[in-house]
Amino acid sequence: MIKALAVGLSFVLSTGVVYAQSKKAPAKRKAPATAPKSGDKQPAATPDASAPSGDATPQTPAAPSQAPAASPPAQPPAPSPTRAAPADPGKPGPTKPAPMKTDEKAGANETLGGPKTVSRVSEDCAQAAFHQGNDLLNNGLFPQSVARYRDALKCWDHPAIHYNLALALINLDQPIEVFDQLNLAVQYGEDPLGKDKFDHAKEYLKLVAGQLADVEVSCGMAGAKIAVDGKDAFVAPGTFKAKVRVGKHTFYGEKEGYNARVTAPFIGPGETFRIELKLYTLQELTRYRCKWNCGSKVPYFVLGGGALAGIVGGILTWRSSADYQAYDSKVSRCSESGPCAVTQDIVDMRKSGDTKRTLSYVGYGVAGAVIATGAVILWLNRREAYQIKPEDLEEEKAERASVSFVPVVSPEMTGAMVLGRF
Repeated sequence: MIKALAVGLSFVLSTGVVYAQSKKAPAKRKAPATAPKSGDKQPAATPDASAPSGDATPQTPAAPSQAPAASPPAQPPAPSPTRAAPADPGKPGPTKPAPMKTDEKAGANETLGGPKTVSRVSEDCAQAAFHQGNDLLNNGLFPQSVARYRDALKCWDHPAIHYNLALALINLDQPIEVFDQLNLAVQYGEDPLGKDKFDHAKEYLKLVAGQLADVEVSCGMAGAKIAVDGKDAFVAPGTFKAKVRVGKHTFYGEKEGYNARVTAPFIGPGETFRIELKLYTLQELTRYRCKWNCGSKVPYFVLGGGALAGIVGGILTWRSSADYQAYDSKVSRCSESGPCAVTQDIVDMRKSGDTKRTLSYVGYGVAGAVIATGAVILWLNRREAYQIKPEDLEEEKAERASVSFVPVVSPEMTGAMVLGRF
């Protein structure tokens, strides 16, 4: 027996050794190649087949020398164009142009030329304020220079004052006022300004045109106050035309009991956006919605079912009370004549009362749960007021009139409430 065990154990051990040797050992990672030491033989580099044969590698010819920069123009310098701000690749869409800037300075001893159309006192007043404005402009104090130029204009409405005022406003990023002042500066031609400034004013007008767009707002409701970008424009009926900066703008109309507020799409440089405001009452623009169907009767059916269960519970309570009274009456009559045996009829009467009372409690519980469920459903399905857009109201009217209507919001058409076109 011992010998057999020894032979078996030897066989198991030999089998395990053979199985362990049959497994492959994991391959060792090769060490990274090290840089060759100095003095070691280096392998020759493989020549590039595309490289031309020859002993020397051709050198790239040097770039030709740049021409010398042009000397700056004489004062005043010509206006430089303003480039639009680069678009953000993550936010596609139109972008506003970058603000205009100018380095043009006022002349050191600049005078107001042209025909003398004011008195000597007004001329001296304008000249003094004009010189002070020029000093402030050349020192970069643009808000102060604007104030002095406006003082000068009170004394003498001269094109040169308008021109220098426009220079200050350019650096304050006020393109609409710049446009107005430049037009006033060139209205009498070259003589009051001089040829250089007159030409520069024309160039500035071209540049500032890339900062502006035109809007035309009309409204036919008498007494309505119309505002553009929060500033009062006119009282309807009428039409308002104005220059605005490139971008989005808000048009607002208000009259007691009526209102309209519209944000126009992006208006690009040189574009004209026409809009007609129609005012509506708050009641006309109010609609109601429910979580499910506003006309659904389900919550009321549930509440009715709960009330019915409560009524059934009340009836069962009343019947159980009647059974208890009949039971007490029979027991009392039986006790009056001395000890008596309790009959099955008396026992059944007591059980009937207990059963009806238990069922009444169940009915009350069911009634409470069902009524609570109905109340929750009714609350969840309550009517909620919300406002529709005026163009949605126009769509409803068109559908009722069986007229095809497609509301559009774009720089060309902003719907029925707002008619926009170029």
